Amino acid sequence: MVVQAIRKASGHAVHRPHRLLAGVAGLVLLAGCAEEEARFVSAPEAAFGSDIAGELTSSSDVNLSDGTRVAAHWLCSDAGDSASSLVRYELEAPFAARLSAFNEQGRWLGSVASQAGGERSALMASAEACTLVVVSGQDGGAFGPYQLVAEPASAATELETGRPLVGRLQDDTAEYPLTLEAPAWIELALSGDASVGLRLVGDGVSQEARACAPGERRLDTYLDAGEYRVMVERGEMAVETSGEACERHLLSTGGVHRLDAELNDLADGRRNAGPLRDGDRITGSLLAASSNAYTLRIEEPTNVMLALRSSAFDTVLRVAGEGSDLVDDDGGNATDSRLQTVLMPGEYRVEVSGYGEEHGEYALELSLDALDDELRNGGTLTPGQSLGGHLSGLGTSNTYRFEVDEVGEVELALESGSFDPVLRLYGNGIDLRDDDGGGDRNSRITTMLQPGEYRLDVESYSGTGAYRLRSEQRAFEGRISNGGEVATGEVVYGQLSPGLSLTYRLVLDAPRDVVIESTSGAVDTVLGLTGNGVSEQNDDAADLGDGSRIHRHLEPGTYEIEVSAYESNGGRVRLAIGS
Repeated sequence: MVVQAIRKASGHAVHRPHRLLAGVAGLVLLAGCAEEEARFVSAPEAAFGSDIAGELTSSSDVNLSDGTRVAAHWLCSDAGDSASSLVRYELEAPFAARLSAFNEQGRWLGSVASQAGGERSALMASAEACTLVVVSGQDGGAFGPYQLVAEPASAATELETGRPLVGRLQDDTAEYPLTLEAPAWIELALSGDASVGLRLVGDGVSQEARACAPGERRLDTYLDAGEYRVMVERGEMAVETSGEACERHLLSTGGVHRLDAELNDLADGRRNAGPLRDGDRITGSLLAASSNAYTLRIEEPTNVMLALRSSAFDTVLRVAGEGSDLVDDDGGNATDSRLQTVLMPGEYRVEVSGYGEEHGEYALELSLDALDDELRNGGTLTPGQSLGGHLSGLGTSNTYRFEVDEVGEVELALESGSFDPVLRLYGNGIDLRDDDGGGDRNSRITTMLQPGEYRLDVESYSGTGAYRLRSEQRAFEGRISNGGEVATGEVVYGQLSPGLSLTYRLVLDAPRDVVIESTSGAVDTVLGLTGNGVSEQNDDAADLGDGSRIHRHLEPGTYEIEVSAYESNGGRVRLAIGS
């Protein structure tokens, strides 16, 4: 913005135009005054520390670039003024105004703007040099009186949270100690020269602030309890990021700056790191191709629920530590993530990331519940019992003893939200193994057992963590047969030889819906149904793992049921015909 109406004291025209910019609430560092003839323009002089008053009228000088009216004042100190004194000037005006500053050589130092009835512009001056202070309107209709009200201020050297600090650079740097008695999420805001940066250092910590506006730096981070230093230094130190923009609040020269430090509640607020505790409901911001990591400490076996939601990106949630490594992508609603598991005592890393390079705002919630029953990683398992356990490493197994007193049908179910469990039952002449027979990666073995002692191993296909093991035993009401006629409502066990199949005949005297299932802990069954115009086959039913199911409406007639193995192996199979 060019002001051509301001002339030199000698009456000659200005050698070059000067741009007067604008922003909001600012501070300016000024120093002892030069001789008037050395000034690049003439304007009324105001004594340092005194109020400045004026008015924009239709007779005020015109900015030829946009038609606004301008008024200028030289602000200088007397020779006896203390070089360390500071004065804050607040601009009061009934119109939307700009407050700009130039040094004695005519270099533009910056500007801030304020709206009528909104936050006021401000200026912090020190007694070191003369500065030209210019008040202008933001449009051609801005007229009225204005006042720069002076208020004494002083530079501080101690940084306190919740209390703004006004400081000055000494030899282009200023250092402020910061002590935290407890872990906290801290927000640092620096307002000053565009060339002044902000850095936070400490034991294992070195972070630089981002620039959100000219002369404005922001740094938000989690810090453990300890001793830190907040460094304000001249030089382009600020890390430019895609973070939100901010308004410029401080017009500053000569190293004068304002520093704010705020502590936030870790349980409810905005933070991209730090510890997680029961009941936390926090928000965070994920940058592209990155992840945010939190820490979770578990003191005793605990039910854990973590929910990660975002309307901006497809979330991925991961929990790792103490032998566990759990990942969920879309376990919540739509593209949200959710993990519900049991964690053993220890330290865990909770990682938030996006699918691919997606990023944006997100919400993370944590709830913890005490485990109701004791975890047992071995010992005796009795019929009808349900217990919890924890598998601590890949390649290991937890072994339970299982005893059967009389011939019966036994169902053993192994479930986990932490890893892909595998169940093995062996002893007394059998060796059965199941991976996903329980659906959704869970394991289940249903078989007929003769009296005797057996072993039950809990293993893992991938991952480790907590699980629940359940056993049921019921009287055996089926029969053992490798073929022949079967009826609806019947359960038949057969011994499948490698490379062969078992064939059964089903006769119906009335139309009905029939459900035929073949399961085994020894083979991957393939089930076929033919006859009376029907020809259907099934390999793996969705919720039976390697088991098979055919469900259809059948007319009266004779049908053939064939049970075979996907591969050329053999073992005991269970055939159930329901309706």
